[in-house]
Amino acid sequence: MSNGKAAKKKPSFWQTTREAWGPYRRLYSYVKPYKWRFALGLAFGVTFGLVNSLLPLTVLSVSSFIFHGAAPNPRALLAHREILNVGPKIDSIVWICLAIPLVMTMRSLCSYGNSYYMQWVSNKVVTDIRTQLFRKIVRHSMDFFNKMRSGALISRITNDTRGMQAALTTVSSDLFKQPVAIVGAVTVLLLMDWKFTVVTLVLFPICLVPIRVYGRRARKAVQHEQEDLGQMVVTMQETFAGIRVIKSFGREEHQEKSFVRSNQLQFSNMMRMIKSMEAVGPLVETIAALGVGLALLYVYAVNLSAGRFFGLISGIFILYEPIKSLSKIHIVMQRSISASTEVFRILDLEPTVNDRPGAIALPSSEGGLDFENITFRYAPGSPPAVKNLNLKIEPGRSYALVGPSGAGKSTVLSLILRLYDPTSGTVKIDGRDLRALTQKSLREQIGLVTQDTFLFHDTIFNNIQFGRLSATPEEVYAAARTAFAHDFIVAQPNGYETIIGDKGCLLSGGQQQRLAIARALLKNAPILLLDEATSSLDSESEKQIQHALERLSAGRTVIAIAHRLSTILSADQIVVMDQGHIKEIGTHRELLDKSGYYRRLYDMQFHRHDEEKSAESGVLADALV
Repeated sequence: MSNGKAAKKKPSFWQTTREAWGPYRRLYSYVKPYKWRFALGLAFGVTFGLVNSLLPLTVLSVSSFIFHGAAPNPRALLAHREILNVGPKIDSIVWICLAIPLVMTMRSLCSYGNSYYMQWVSNKVVTDIRTQLFRKIVRHSMDFFNKMRSGALISRITNDTRGMQAALTTVSSDLFKQPVAIVGAVTVLLLMDWKFTVVTLVLFPICLVPIRVYGRRARKAVQHEQEDLGQMVVTMQETFAGIRVIKSFGREEHQEKSFVRSNQLQFSNMMRMIKSMEAVGPLVETIAALGVGLALLYVYAVNLSAGRFFGLISGIFILYEPIKSLSKIHIVMQRSISASTEVFRILDLEPTVNDRPGAIALPSSEGGLDFENITFRYAPGSPPAVKNLNLKIEPGRSYALVGPSGAGKSTVLSLILRLYDPTSGTVKIDGRDLRALTQKSLREQIGLVTQDTFLFHDTIFNNIQFGRLSATPEEVYAAARTAFAHDFIVAQPNGYETIIGDKGCLLSGGQQQRLAIARALLKNAPILLLDEATSSLDSESEKQIQHALERLSAGRTVIAIAHRLSTILSADQIVVMDQGHIKEIGTHRELLDKSGYYRRLYDMQFHRHDEEKSAESGVLADALV
């Protein structure tokens, strides 16, 4: 019970300040490249506070002069010009009256300079952090993305970095500007009339009560508001990414309810935070008004002059805005601390797959691969996806991986790409440990076509050129022709410049697959990984693609996950896998003759029915001759 109470205890202002020290110190390290602009912004803020504190003296001087009684009446001037020769001169009155606009102009210019430079620096820092954060995220290992929700990552880059900005604008500016304004104004008031100042500010400590009470409520609302905002972003991202599934199951209303729920929670917490923050203002104003009432009693009691009264009362009013701003600053701090902590947490995470110090670039590859006693688990404590796997893949030959779901076939491809490092054992390419090579140079030697084709919301040309960014238009067209995609591309409204929609949704599944194959063809890598590369094609298209893949495979190493007969028949070697182990390796004929397991798997996986066996025998006979 005591632990629960402790967990619900709200942090005080000083606790918030101590909590902010670590994240803020790190955040301000990003300001170093722009330190002179930042210093200039702070200088404008301090100057604003000093000029602001001079306003009561200016009002005192002007009011005393104007209400002195010697100033000429404008109508009297017209009738009796001789009065210009006594009392203050008209030009003196003009200059005195211009004193207040001059001070206000200086005050406004300093406020503008402070706001402009602080906003410039903070936006530049946010831009830098977003770039660094995005770079760090995209370079993280696959296990990072397995654990994180993409909507939450989007929220980190967009919303949390914006929350960090408040630490560089509101917090930094107000912590320098407002205390100077308060100290300066109080000092001037004390010099003008210390008794009046003491009487007026006697209620100032009471202003801290609503700040403390509502500050606690606002801090709690801030935490919930950020959580609910992140959940709302996650809901949107998952809805848009899975819109096909949502529509197929008729779950639009379900997703709408989920979004409305998170959106309403975010609204409620936002309003709770706003109510807590804004409630401080009226309470402070009420207390300040009581202070003004006491000041008026003091003026009446001591028979204060009008000029001195206006000067003093203006000083009291200019104290209000700095005090109000500082009363909200710990709420802003709490929000920026939470955002900064989340961003830095991701920046501090180290990828599990890293380039070793001294890793070398692989300029080219013959295509030989070796799996030496490989064991791999996707998570500590989970069953191994592959265990004690030994496999030698010879350059220039094709291999088909077959086996039931969960046999470890996709894991083999992931380990070749070094999306994961094995828990134990070594994967080698041309006799070199993959971990001794840079990831970029390794993956440059590997082409990939997957069953789940991913295309960008871009032109057909750019999607194909993604395989090799330096490729010329002629090379792109040639790859499309080899993949039998050129004809349907030129039939599109804008040919190769046609925008194909999110994930290529404006194309058929077979057309998407052909573009993916064209992309892999353009890369022209010595190793080709195929994960059901022809699964979305009809029989005629599959036959064409098989011819294209045969030309592509010549002289290259091909590892294909096979779920179709054509892939098996074209393979030099078939690797039969089961529960992370290699059960047997051989040609199609060898395995059919010697392996009862392969035959059962073959009959079951490729749906060999009794009525089809006679026809299949003819196909196999032709293929095996």
